[in-house]
Amino acid sequence: MNGAVRTDERRWTLVRTFYRSYRAFSALFEAYERRVESFVALYGKDRRELKLAPDELLSLFDGNALSALRDNELALLKDTAHQLFRGGDVPDPFDSHVTNIYHEVSILKEEHWTVREDVMRSDRKAYDRYYREVNIYYPRRLRHTRNLYGKARERLETVLLPAFSRNKIMVRSVYLFGERLVHGVYERGLDQCYEYMYPNGGALTGFTLAADSFLDGGFCAEAGQAYGRALAVLDARLAATDGTEEPVPERELRELAAQRRNLLRRRERALALD
Repeated sequence: MNGAVRTDERRWTLVRTFYRSYRAFSALFEAYERRVESFVALYGKDRRELKLAPDELLSLFDGNALSALRDNELALLKDTAHQLFRGGDVPDPFDSHVTNIYHEVSILKEEHWTVREDVMRSDRKAYDRYYREVNIYYPRRLRHTRNLYGKARERLETVLLPAFSRNKIMVRSVYLFGERLVHGVYERGLDQCYEYMYPNGGALTGFTLAADSFLDGGFCAEAGQAYGRALAVLDARLAATDGTEEPVPERELRELAAQRRNLLRRRERALALD
């Protein structure tokens, strides 16, 4: 395997593991918040004044899910970021954010394990001390980790996705797996992801590049489907020009119509070769 292909595969691994770990952490955070709010409603107290029993405290986190996040997606994400970004003269901030996320989740995992082991065999006074500590650092670490994920996501969306957007492995993989990968991250799914990858063309560019790549590789059925999705985006864009308050310039309409004819010809070619 040559170096260029290996780098392209690592870029896709970086994107895939980031979104998977982002979704997993978001689910953990939201579950924690729901549990806390349920105890607030149950006891009628502000969350800062809650006094939970040991089993209630331990129910705030799914320790197995926390371990799985740290040991699987996050570990691979961290290692991949190191491989991609630590060989150059200037490290990328994404690598720093991911490393800090990994360490924060590791600390949360160890703290949860310590609480689980210690509170069950401690006296009431010791438990009260543990609880006061946990009541402070659980939400603090969770929010700090969420903020780190936000910084990493912003870096990915504004810098890395556009930089990776012409790599063949990335072009094909995002098309094939992106809808499921970003489900729950973006309200408009893959179309919205494509807007970050291709700021000047969005989903139309994403679907077209995927179709061209499939056609070049001899995957004609996949190419025909991708051209169809590109045409659907283009048709929606043309339909949106009808009835607008400000008329669309005639030149822009001609360009869209020409682009549509070109996509139709390419789709017909793909279908004929299938």
